[in-house]
Amino acid sequence: MRFDHVNIAFVPRNSANCLDLAIMFYGRFLIPILKLWSLFAIPACALVYLLSYYFLVDLRVAITIAYFTTSPLGVLLTWNTALYTFGNSKGFPSLKRQLNTRLILLMIRCLFDRTVLFLGPALILFSGNVFIILGFISLLFPGIWLALRNGFRVEQSSLRYAGIASPQGTSHDHRTKDLISHDFGTLFFRGAMTFFFCYLMTFVLFITFDYLSYTLLEYPILMGQIPYVFDSESIDQSLTNIILLMTSDPRVLTFLTGFILLVYPIGRIAWFFTYIDLRVRLDCWDMELRMAELSQKLNPGEAT
Repeated sequence: MRFDHVNIAFVPRNSANCLDLAIMFYGRFLIPILKLWSLFAIPACALVYLLSYYFLVDLRVAITIAYFTTSPLGVLLTWNTALYTFGNSKGFPSLKRQLNTRLILLMIRCLFDRTVLFLGPALILFSGNVFIILGFISLLFPGIWLALRNGFRVEQSSLRYAGIASPQGTSHDHRTKDLISHDFGTLFFRGAMTFFFCYLMTFVLFITFDYLSYTLLEYPILMGQIPYVFDSESIDQSLTNIILLMTSDPRVLTFLTGFILLVYPIGRIAWFFTYIDLRVRLDCWDMELRMAELSQKLNPGEAT
């Protein structure tokens, strides 16, 4: 295992610390991340708009498209974050330089995992009364269990590629599964906190952009389409219109999809740092880093 060019401090971090580090990382690589975001967000938003405009699909389809779009986006984000964290790259290289057989196969595998995990939510969103119960059961088990068990698949693959684990990675994978089993409840809580934070940030950014768009550009997205939205006498009608627009209006669904994908990198990068924290707290990676630094000081000739 090698820790010779680590770019972050190996210290224990809680959920807030991981989110804070993820936001700092997002700001540090804002332009490359936005380029990566546009690569996936533009076709996803175009698809949402066309389906909602011509086929009258609703919020459920927009969420489904965003859900599957975040899979390859998350793989590329995590891959680049891991390589930068351990000093294998200086940032986000171009997509041409990144794509290789290993990465493409990893994206396909993660899409398959997403498809299996989506069976429960699909029954809840698109089926009748009887199947909704089965959907909730499937969402709880094996849904949550599979999500956490396979939630670090990209982290493990990227660290093997970075030389942090052995190329075979068998012991590394088993160790990760042992750590997940040991900290299952904590990981579930931290994942829920990260999801809630991203959900709240998406809502705030969407409402802020909606207000600025209508105020400065006179281009209504949500609030601007509702007359007397802040009139206390028509508050019930305004709420009904807001719900109707949020669930079916093509313009609202398109921008909402874009903001979901815009905020998603924060949550995905925070989840990567959650994995690093797991290995630091339970696998003593911080001590290994200090031992490696001490070894380099004692043997400067070997370090070069």
